[in-house]
Amino acid sequence: MASDFTAELRHAVRALLRAPTLTLAAVVCLGLGIGATTAIYSAVHTALLRSLPFDEPDRLVSVFRTTPHFSSGPFAPANFIDLRSATRSLEGLAAIATNVALLEGTDESQRVSVGQASGDLFPVLRVPALRGRLLRPEDEGAEAPLVAVVTEELWRDRFGADAGLVGSTLRLDGQEHDVVGILPAELRIPHGSQAVRADVWTPLRFTPQEASQRRSNYLRTVARLVDGTSPVAADGEMVQIMEGIIEAHPELRGEQLRVVPMQAESVKTVRGPLLLLLGAVGFVLLIAAANVASLLLARGVGRREEYAVRTALGARRADLIRTALLESALLAAFGSVVGLALAWAGVSAIRSLLPTQLPQLSGLSVDLPILGFALVLAAAVASLCAVAPAWQASSGDTDALRSGGRSGTGSRHQRWLRSLIVAEVALSLMLLLGAGLVMRGFQSLVGRDPGFAAEGLVTLSVDVSPSRYEDVGTYAGFLAQAVEAVRGVPGVTQAGAIQLIPYEGWGWNFNIRYEGQAGDDPTRLPLVENRYVSPGIFATLGQTLLGGRLLSEMDDASEGTPVVVVANQALVDRDFAGEDPVGKRFHLSDSTYATIVGVVTNIRNSGPYSEPRPAVYWSYAQRGGGFSSFPLLIRTSGDPLRVSRAVTAAIRTVDPTAAVSQPRTMDQVMARSVGRPRFYLALLGIFAGVALGLAVSGLYGIMSYAVARRTRELGVRAALGGTPTRIFSMVMAQGMGLLVIGSAAGLLGGVAVTRLLGSLLYGVSPLDAVTWLLVPLPLVGAAALATVIPARRASAVSPSIAMREE
Repeated sequence: MASDFTAELRHAVRALLRAPTLTLAAVVCLGLGIGATTAIYSAVHTALLRSLPFDEPDRLVSVFRTTPHFSSGPFAPANFIDLRSATRSLEGLAAIATNVALLEGTDESQRVSVGQASGDLFPVLRVPALRGRLLRPEDEGAEAPLVAVVTEELWRDRFGADAGLVGSTLRLDGQEHDVVGILPAELRIPHGSQAVRADVWTPLRFTPQEASQRRSNYLRTVARLVDGTSPVAADGEMVQIMEGIIEAHPELRGEQLRVVPMQAESVKTVRGPLLLLLGAVGFVLLIAAANVASLLLARGVGRREEYAVRTALGARRADLIRTALLESALLAAFGSVVGLALAWAGVSAIRSLLPTQLPQLSGLSVDLPILGFALVLAAAVASLCAVAPAWQASSGDTDALRSGGRSGTGSRHQRWLRSLIVAEVALSLMLLLGAGLVMRGFQSLVGRDPGFAAEGLVTLSVDVSPSRYEDVGTYAGFLAQAVEAVRGVPGVTQAGAIQLIPYEGWGWNFNIRYEGQAGDDPTRLPLVENRYVSPGIFATLGQTLLGGRLLSEMDDASEGTPVVVVANQALVDRDFAGEDPVGKRFHLSDSTYATIVGVVTNIRNSGPYSEPRPAVYWSYAQRGGGFSSFPLLIRTSGDPLRVSRAVTAAIRTVDPTAAVSQPRTMDQVMARSVGRPRFYLALLGIFAGVALGLAVSGLYGIMSYAVARRTRELGVRAALGGTPTRIFSMVMAQGMGLLVIGSAAGLLGGVAVTRLLGSLLYGVSPLDAVTWLLVPLPLVGAAALATVIPARRASAVSPSIAMREE
């Protein structure tokens, strides 16, 4: 038996080597389809199928505060404390706050991200320490020593993996912290569509004033279910607890909460786009499979004489099918090798394209489950492609012997080939339409007016130690001096500070209550975004004053100075239609107010995804107490990044210990803000290009094959007076007929498929006329070219061919 199999295997190898062009084409088609599909499946597996890297991840939940305005909000300290103490369905309810701090060193200070966590966070997640220990509930106590846990990345990068770091001290924002442990690398805590990570973790501690706050919402909360408790049961209990809190504190009316599984919530925003990508790459795989099937069908016809001889010598049909399937298995093996190589390259490309807004894909790789998927996929595709050709080729038709192998191809065979080409064209057009619509949506997104001129703008972050600054006045003094020093740098034309760089964050918001307006239900009052700025920011961004005045250096924290703000046009349009907003006041408390002194044009603070939001601008010098991190915007007349080096030196003349980091052009900031749609567009575009290439090559191959098989017929036509022009037109008509049928099917399928792209179109209609008119043109042009070449070859067939055949 083994010797028989070995003989059949050698025969299969020789058969493939006798047709090197066909074998290479089939292997490349299989490799492209398998490689692309495996790469995307690896992304789907990583994001949607892989369990969270925590013990018993199905018991982890996220807890969100909800209001009429949003459904995934954070909590205020007092509400969190009450919820934590009252719950019985949650094994632990942990809170996280994020911030930045200045890590001071003997040589140079460094800006680090800081996670402030309640002591039960790491027990809830069941994360082990790499070294030492992690935070504990007792670390929250006001009298407990200040401690810190450092991530493995910071431990290696900043401290050279010094084993003595645990037990030593870190100086964060001027305060000494005892390092008690090292966290494992790549710790990311999912929270909705985002993931929380930090360089340093410290205990979350509340002052008595903070612990009484019920409207200052900044705590993200996660929990672990008590064993045997479902998320639905926990949600019901927590809702009841929250209702009791609201009853005791009527100012919270309109608020509620929801408890949801952590993993399901973390992938909710990426599930649809990733499944669409998987569907798109499935089209590529189908087109590749159709190409391979058509190649094997064509080859089967060419081998009819061989199979007829073997049948005449006693071979059974099962023997012939087994031979054909063995050849397909070899093609699958070779295709798998090519596909896995392409999958590795594809995963590397995906990682390079991966934006920071997709933490769900962190750790993307080709691991054992992905390898198994690729091998099974290759075997399945190659076997399916081989079944019909093997069945037809093994029919044992003895006419092939009588005709010397020149018998024509049957009508059923021709129908199979034509059907495959029509399917390829239809699938390619559907994929091209999808990619074209996503591109139009992306163009619409990035083409939206940001409200400022990005050219020449550079951003950077300045962090100072709070221990060097006592109050809002000294912070403001540093900022004013730093901005003035920056303005003196050659090449700088304007400079200003803003709490959050436009296009980078949603900012802080609050429910605004104007003077004379009832405040019985604060959550139903309109939301307004906050931005703290230095007076020069409006000129730096190029915002135009529409009424009143701008902030000035006189708007400071001096006693008796009224609190003032500048509003944007979006706030005026929503809240003061037909009225002059200048001079209007809104409540800071029941007895204190802020006054609107000016109105400026809108900028898209929150990025291009939404219209400009109503916003007010406060002066750092007046209300900026507690800030020790100052993002700067600098307008330059030269190379922005080259100027940033001189800016760093200028800032350090004001405070030598300041950390200046993250220099970026505004163009880079804006490009990063659209990283997620650019990622999806890039992959869809690649798949559409591969599909187009496969479909056109398939059409060319089939038309070339058809011409080669009809050489005798074409010679007869020429001998009977058929002109080259007439023969050329006949072949072109046949090829273009397939294209027309396939295009019609693709357009009909596209109507259904493109409606699934709504979340990626950003306002562009799925039936966008420009896309539907222009996208088919590359396919039509390439397919026409693929048909022209065989048609010209057919028109050049000599009548002597028919005579020689006879």
